[in-house]
Amino acid sequence: MKTKTIVFAALAAVLFSSCGGNGNGNGNEGGVDVSQTQKPTMLVIPSDQLLLRFGKLRQQEALGKTLQVRDYPGYLLTDEDSKFIISSIQSKFIEFGYPLNDLEQTLKSINDQEMVDAVTGIQKDAKTILLTSAKPDIILELDYSMQTDRSTRDYAKTLTYTIRAIDAFSNKVVATIQQTNFTEGKKNATPAALMGAAIDKDAKSFTSQINNYFNGIIESGRDITLRVTIENGVNLTMSDECLDGDAYSDFIIDWIKVNTLQGAYNMQRNTETEMYFSNVRIKTLNENGTQYSAYDFARELSKALNKGCGIKSKNTTQGLGDATISIKGM
Repeated sequence: MKTKTIVFAALAAVLFSSCGGNGNGNGNEGGVDVSQTQKPTMLVIPSDQLLLRFGKLRQQEALGKTLQVRDYPGYLLTDEDSKFIISSIQSKFIEFGYPLNDLEQTLKSINDQEMVDAVTGIQKDAKTILLTSAKPDIILELDYSMQTDRSTRDYAKTLTYTIRAIDAFSNKVVATIQQTNFTEGKKNATPAALMGAAIDKDAKSFTSQINNYFNGIIESGRDITLRVTIENGVNLTMSDECLDGDAYSDFIIDWIKVNTLQGAYNMQRNTETEMYFSNVRIKTLNENGTQYSAYDFARELSKALNKGCGIKSKNTTQGLGDATISIKGM
């Protein structure tokens, strides 16, 4: 069960997916200076469109829902240009001063025990496992194609690509660069060389947008979702009284108000068995500069519930930006 080569082939088959700078590109003026403090950690991944073109994305029905099954390891083996393209993007952003996680190495670090949570029985999709293993701040989602321009004398190679910078916590697209039929007019131009040259052309604007966004979330926090549920068969409701006399739902709301930045949250559902919140604003970093995530937020709330209400709850958070707590009883 520990053999990783087997795990990689099986990863997509069993996992489901629901699934301040001031514009100068360096963040050196105004707000938080990310060039001197911390720049977002990045991870380059193929887009769903790219996976689909190489036959590494399929749909599967489960529990009445249509889910996406992503095979990242299979894609890297099938697309002969992928390693060179991704490596070129990574090299460029390292040059720009961003910490990068390597897709291939991250996949190699994943083992079969991370596929399914044996305790909760909750299946984790391939993308969730990938992101929680690498823990990037920003995803660089790549879509590209190579063509031959037969109208040129030397049949020059051309590159069409899109890279979207996506907040790994909220799935918000924060910056995009794209070009169609980019070429250096060379027949023997490699995919990696074309990608590097194309990125250089638009790097200043792209990195400026990313820096400005990351400055903003360092200063004002990032948004996550929070779901608190009572497990089936547990003889409790959200309106039952906590130890201090308040209902469990009131205890949760009061805790959120105190422990979010500026008390920011939006309650979407409040039933006897579930509470769901969106736009829950949490801090971006711990005091020591390490990443603060939805898991950390849920862990603190779970501890508060256990202590303050005398109940048993479990932090079942999987994704970076989706906090989940399950109340298990007294």
